[in-house]
Amino acid sequence: MLSLLLAGLVYSGQAGARAEEKLRIAVIETLDYPLNVFDKQHQLTDGLLKDYTDAIARGLQAQAVYQNCSRRRLEPALLRGDADLACYFSPQWVDQPADLQWTLPNLPQFERVLVRKGNAVPSSYPAQLIGKTIATQLAYHYPQIQQEVAAGKIQRLDQVEVASMFRLVAMGAADALITSDAEIEGYFKLHPEQRSQFSIAPTHFSRVYTQCALSPKSGWKLEQINRQIQRLFDSGEQSRLMHQYGLTEK
Repeated sequence: MLSLLLAGLVYSGQAGARAEEKLRIAVIETLDYPLNVFDKQHQLTDGLLKDYTDAIARGLQAQAVYQNCSRRRLEPALLRGDADLACYFSPQWVDQPADLQWTLPNLPQFERVLVRKGNAVPSSYPAQLIGKTIATQLAYHYPQIQQEVAAGKIQRLDQVEVASMFRLVAMGAADALITSDAEIEGYFKLHPEQRSQFSIAPTHFSRVYTQCALSPKSGWKLEQINRQIQRLFDSGEQSRLMHQYGLTEK
C-alpha cells in the first residue's frame, strides 16, 4: 500500500511539473481579426493564431503564455530568448533567418493589392506597380518589389496599422496597398460599408506558407513543435480553424 501511495505521489508530481511548463508565444500586436482578437486591455482573447498555438501547447501539455510585441521587435525577442515561439512568420521576413529554428510550413498567407474603386486593377507584379506609391506595413518585407523600391521606381508609404493604409488609398495619397487576405477581411469586418470603395486584385501578390519560428534559446525542441503541427494538419484541425475564420488554404 505504501509503495502504491509513493508511486502515486511521484506520478502526481511529474504531471504537475509538466502542467507548469510554459510555451511563451510572441504575438504581433498590430495583427487584428481574424488572426488576433484583443480585449480593451490589449490582452489576446481569441483569433486564429490563438486557437492554433493553443492547440500546439495542449499537445505539448504546456501552458500557452502570450506576450505582445511589434513586428520590428519580434525577431530580436526570439533571438534573445524572451519568447519561445512565434507563428504566422517566415524566413523571408527576417534579417537573420539562419539564427532561428523554423518549423514545417503550415498556415498559408496570401497577399493582394487593393486600389480605389474605378482605378485600374494590377495583375502583373512588379511591372504594373512601377511609378506607383504603395501603402505598406512598417517593418514588413516585400521581396517582390524590393529592387524597384531601392531603385526609386516604386515608393513605399510605411504605416503601422492596416487601417491607415486603407485611408491613404481612399484619400488618393497612395495608388494602392498591399496586405494579406486575413487583414483585408478583418478590416472589412470592422468597416463593411467601405468594401464597395475598393477593388481587390484577383491575382495574388505573394503566396507564403508561413512557419513558426522557435528561439535558439528555447528549452523546447523543434521536433516537439513539428510533431504538433503535423498532428494539426493530419487531423484536419488546421483546415477547420482556417474555415472557421473565413480563410482559405488555396
